[in-house]
Amino acid sequence: MTEKLYYEDASTLDFEAVVVGTQTYDGRTEVELDRTAFYPGGGGQPCDVGTLDGARVVETAWRGESIVHVMETGVDSATVGSAVRGSVDPAHRRAFMVQHTGQHIFSQALVQAGKLETVSVHFGEEETTIELRAEEVPATVLAEAERIANGVVTDNRRVLLHEVDRAEASRFPLRRTPPDEQRLRIVEVESFDWAACGGVHVARSGEVGLIKAISQEKIRGRTRIHLLIGARAFDDYRRKISLCQALGRALTCGEESIEQRVTELIACEREESRELRRLRVAQAAADADDSVSAAPCIGAVPCVRRLFNAAGGEYLKAFVEKALDAPGRVVIAIDRLDSSYQWIIGHSLGDSLDLRKIVPGLLAAADARGGGSPSRMQGVGARADDAARLADAVEAELGRLFRGGTP
Repeated sequence: MTEKLYYEDASTLDFEAVVVGTQTYDGRTEVELDRTAFYPGGGGQPCDVGTLDGARVVETAWRGESIVHVMETGVDSATVGSAVRGSVDPAHRRAFMVQHTGQHIFSQALVQAGKLETVSVHFGEEETTIELRAEEVPATVLAEAERIANGVVTDNRRVLLHEVDRAEASRFPLRRTPPDEQRLRIVEVESFDWAACGGVHVARSGEVGLIKAISQEKIRGRTRIHLLIGARAFDDYRRKISLCQALGRALTCGEESIEQRVTELIACEREESRELRRLRVAQAAADADDSVSAAPCIGAVPCVRRLFNAAGGEYLKAFVEKALDAPGRVVIAIDRLDSSYQWIIGHSLGDSLDLRKIVPGLLAAADARGGGSPSRMQGVGARADDAARLADAVEAELGRLFRGGTP
């Protein structure tokens, strides 16, 4: 069985060991040592990475009762009986020691603030998440848990380790039921939290730095809390300070006025958008009146045909509705975009004309699609250059239908 240096002293990152075995697994070399400072992961905490004799260790994992070091490439010096030098990536190790210890503190704080039980945790590269046996967590409870947790961080309490038999575990007020093992490792945040845990932790709570809950979500009848712990929380705070300062400069106001200023700008933008839409509709209506007065007749039916360039769907709809506000008219309106087009074909001829019997058969030739009712059809075309082709085809078909008078 591999000697676990990471349990003897979590600050040990560089060490020497003897190779006791090598193997190839899933295409990669795995090296087994008689002793290691590489933590193999567990309890949600990722495994350590680093180097052996300068070669990259990309994963540390259990293989039965032994710990293996999964290598990015082979290690020439790693032959059975040879001595190698291992080095754990210090930034990776420390980041997740901080996350794990911070999670212990916050989980106990949630118990004290709202009697909320942690049922699972995940330590990601960007944030830590805790799932609780609760449908939601009130903001007041979350704020109280933050206050308690950061108070423990500020106290800089010792993080103590207790190796005990299972029978002795009852003398600790464990936060959760321990695993069914004869020998237990109890991690204590001094006089605050006790949990059976196989992870690697910092020596004192002050090393955690800061704990901040940033959001919560419902999942599978539980609540998941998203946390930023340690440097991640400070980095986020730094980014938000920078953002607030930039917004203050852009809005020419102090930080305390940013929310009010943004609210005012949004309200102003919405009012301007409403006014712009009103003006666009009025413009479309005027355009439709001019087009109707100049429209040629097919038989005895005025046919309004207009091809626009990026007028917009709202403008197109308003144009058609205004053009058809009197009986006895046909409208072919198309809006050409950069690489496609929108089309609307309608009439105010009553039940005498069913566009569904005319238009669908003309769409394929213009690479268009769409649908609608007997008096109004609309859709899109794939190529702007085909817009006129669709208008020509519809106009020609109506000409054949209207030949000899109105339908």
